[in-house]
Order: sequence, then C-alpha cells, then structure tokens
Amino acid sequence: MAQSNQRQKKRKSVLFTPLAFVLICAALVFGISVFFRVTKIEVVGMDSYSTEEIIAASGIEKGDNLFFINRGGSASRIISKLPYVDFATVHRDLPNSVTIEVQESSAVAYIAVEGELWVVDSSCKALSKTTSSQTGGLIRILGVEANKPEVGEILTGGDEEALKLAFVAEILEELSVRGMERLVGEIDMQNPSDPTFTYLSRFVVKLGKNENVDYKLDRLLSVVEQLGEGDTGTLNLSIDDRVHFSQG
Repeated sequence: MAQSNQRQKKRKSVLFTPLAFVLICAALVFGISVFFRVTKIEVVGMDSYSTEEIIAASGIEKGDNLFFINRGGSASRIISKLPYVDFATVHRDLPNSVTIEVQESSAVAYIAVEGELWVVDSSCKALSKTTSSQTGGLIRILGVEANKPEVGEILTGGDEEALKLAFVAEILEELSVRGMERLVGEIDMQNPSDPTFTYLSRFVVKLGKNENVDYKLDRLLSVVEQLGEGDTGTLNLSIDDRVHFSQG
C-alpha cells in the first residue's frame, strides 16, 4: 500500500511539474503584456529634426510593450528615413520609458551632380540638395563625376570615380577629426593620384596618393604652425615623408 501511494505521488509530481511551468510562463507573459507599457519617449542628441519626427520615424508609440520593442529595427528605420541621422540607439528604461539617442550627420562639403548641388557629410553621404547661396562654410568638391545621388545614400560612380569618392571620403573624415573642415575651401580630384585642396585661404596643399592621409595632415598642421601669418604658397606632401613648402 505504501509503495502504491508513493507511486501515485510521484506520478502526480511528474504531471504537476510541466503544468506548473506552463502556468508560470503564461502568468509571466500576461504580466509583461499588461504592464511595462510605454508612457514616455525621450529623444537626445538631435538638432536637425524635431522630437516628433524622430519618434515617428522609429515606429515606437506610447502604449507599446516595452519588452516587445524591436530596438535594432527602430534604430534602422530612423537612419533610413532621416538622412541627417548618422547613428541611433534605442534604450529601454524600466518600468515604462524609452530613450532614443541619435548622432547627427554634419554637412561638410558639397558637389555638383547633373547641374544640381548636393550637400554631403564626411563619409560622402548625400544629405540634401542645396543652392549656391547656402554653401557658405562647406568644402567644394571638384573633379568627380558622381552618379545622381539618393538622399541618405553614399555617393557612387564608375570605377575611377568610385576610387576618387573613396579618397574624398578619407580626406573629409581626417579633416573633420582634426577640426580642419571649415578651413578648407575646395578639394580638387582631377588628378586622383595627387589631389589638391586649399587651406586657410593661403595655401594649396598637394596631398599625393591615398595613403597615410592621417600622418600627412598631422605633418601639415605641424609645419603650418611654424610659418608666419603672412606666408602663402604650396605645401607639397606628395614627395616623401616631409612637407615641402614653396613660397608664393
């Protein structure tokens, strides 16, 4: 009899364990679906778009379940819909808040394509069309025949033009890292093996091949610091590891 009772208890225990697990899971899912509803959405780090535009692009709405939000998908939607957003992350803040953190793309240069002027960031991503009256403070890109841009997409071109654009992007990125972008007037890529750019409205810089651009610009800054404010001329970085200055 005792053995029979033990077998019955064991059988009930075996049946109860999976049932209890299912019930607990169901209770958890129900609790999550009822509670943790989004009541607050905050946006930080943006100037070009309003909070409402960022939230609308994310697809997140008040009342959504905090745990069921696809954070990666929301961030991707923001970047694809709003070209001035360079990077976006979505954070869950328990119990009921979402914070959208964005990093803005900065207009650095402009380029003429099929009779239109286009603003680009340091990666040569097309941000918007512009007019000649709105290009003040931006670097003019010359000597590149790009394909017609798509807003929010990196500029493209044929094989040779693609190489030029990659070089331009490298130059723009390194200029931006050093805070030099507002001191450069134009970049001329007609000779892709030795492009030039104007600097401080006093110098023409011959950059040479697309190699060690970071080192070349560091050397450039070092030499310019040693020159007088009235000095003008050509700074040649295409010969060797040194900067060769020619007056006039």
